[in-house]
Amino acid sequence: MVALARLAAVAVVVAAGLVRGAEAQQCSDFVYAYCTAGTTVQGCVPSILGIGVPSAVSTSGFEIVVDNVPTQRMGLIFYGLNSIPQPQPWAVGSASYLCIFYPVNRTGAHSSGGSVGACDGELRVDFNAWRTANPTALGAPFTAGQTLYAQGWFRDAGAAKQTNLSNGLRFVLGPSLPPTPAGMVLLPAGTFLMGSNAASGAPYFGDSTSQPEHQVTISYCFWMGETEVTQAKYLSLMGTNPSFFTGANNPVEQVSWLDAQAYCAALTAQQAVLGNVPQGYQYRLPTEAEWEYACRAGTTTEFNVGAHLFCNDAEIIFSNHSNSWCNSPSVPASTVPVGSYAPNAWGLYDMHGNVSEWCLDNWDLYSAGAVTDPFVTGGPYSAYRVIRGGGYSDFSDNCRSAKRTAALPPDLAGEWLGFRVVLAPILVP
Repeated sequence: MVALARLAAVAVVVAAGLVRGAEAQQCSDFVYAYCTAGTTVQGCVPSILGIGVPSAVSTSGFEIVVDNVPTQRMGLIFYGLNSIPQPQPWAVGSASYLCIFYPVNRTGAHSSGGSVGACDGELRVDFNAWRTANPTALGAPFTAGQTLYAQGWFRDAGAAKQTNLSNGLRFVLGPSLPPTPAGMVLLPAGTFLMGSNAASGAPYFGDSTSQPEHQVTISYCFWMGETEVTQAKYLSLMGTNPSFFTGANNPVEQVSWLDAQAYCAALTAQQAVLGNVPQGYQYRLPTEAEWEYACRAGTTTEFNVGAHLFCNDAEIIFSNHSNSWCNSPSVPASTVPVGSYAPNAWGLYDMHGNVSEWCLDNWDLYSAGAVTDPFVTGGPYSAYRVIRGGGYSDFSDNCRSAKRTAALPPDLAGEWLGFRVVLAPILVP
């Protein structure tokens, strides 16, 4: 393994898309709330959200909901084609912000319902059904990839301009997504802080290769394997098991980056024949940004379990925080069956420890600016591929969410190195 500390010598808030419930854990290519909601004279703060999959073809299945609305008010949900980059109060003295450029289109009037004097009213519309019933409405012809913006309006007697507005919702129409494949988790689009500014000393041993911390947006949903690829799955698809520590449910290891790429290509071909690969998606290795986003699962600490990684959190050899060996030095450590430890908040196992995991990108330095969907190809370190997560033979600091290492892909295949797959938009390294 070529640690990035060695490469240094040569130069070196989750605002997630909405996901609700196990079966409702679906997302579009981009669904997120933005802008600022006003506060009503009753103290209600209306909030807009999207549930399901916005689609240019489905006849139902994407509800736009404005909740925390004052009860028994008339209101409506409207949408437009453009957002306002820097929203201003809708009127002098108003607590409401108009988040959408005109022209806009209404989706029909509704009563918010709810209990008298409370903030438990809501406005709700199934936009897919409304779009189907109104094929010539603003934005037609509706097509996959089209971006729309929605907002809620309702009467608020006594408030400025006698009205109030929710915040805004941005969503992209797409085809319906298939059910989540067995053994995978569907992750929402979202924004997070990538990297770490941890100090160079114990217990984290931070270094410049994971700096600076910077904002990254993943603008699409994608599926990720709950676990690292097991030996049983690798053998079934590729007809061989190269692993040093054998066990059907142990992670496959001694696989190079090229081996992992070959597995992903074979899996894509197999599942495409069965109709299980959405258009524009493929099975592949995760990008480095996808990997860290998934590992963190909304956390901002050095590990997805908190500030410390102990021996009962992951298959590692030593915890820097408890000053203890997780595996006795007199007994050779090894991999363990996947899922032997608790998953992170998004249901992903062994993001810390067991085996280190290949990523799709080649390695490069970070920049300080905010980026969307980063995927590194080319550059001065184009021969190196990123490795994440740390393995059974690593100290806890090498397993941090932001820790980066890299290696030459054609000729490296150690017993400490495996991979997991994502089903995500097509990328070509």
